[in-house]
Amino acid sequence: MTDTELAEYLNLTPAEAAIVIPKLTTKRRALYDRMKQVEIEAALWMEGLGPKPQGVLLDTERDMRRRKIARAAISAGKCDE
Repeated sequence: MTDTELAEYLNLTPAEAAIVIPKLTTKRRALYDRMKQVEIEAALWMEGLGPKPQGVLLDTERDMRRRKIARAAISAGKCDE
């Protein structure tokens, strides 16, 4: 995933992306790549166009909570690596 795609996936503004994207480790980037792939696989499965993603639990409430926490950390100037 390119930097632009990653910023779009994480729903970052250009200013936030300029701060956050360079600080991401290779491991964190791989995690986001896998998360995007799982979302695609889950969407296909829900539409009946693909098999159910294996080894994945889908919990949207937890995902939204993590995004809110990440946004708060970004706006406060804190970013974990």
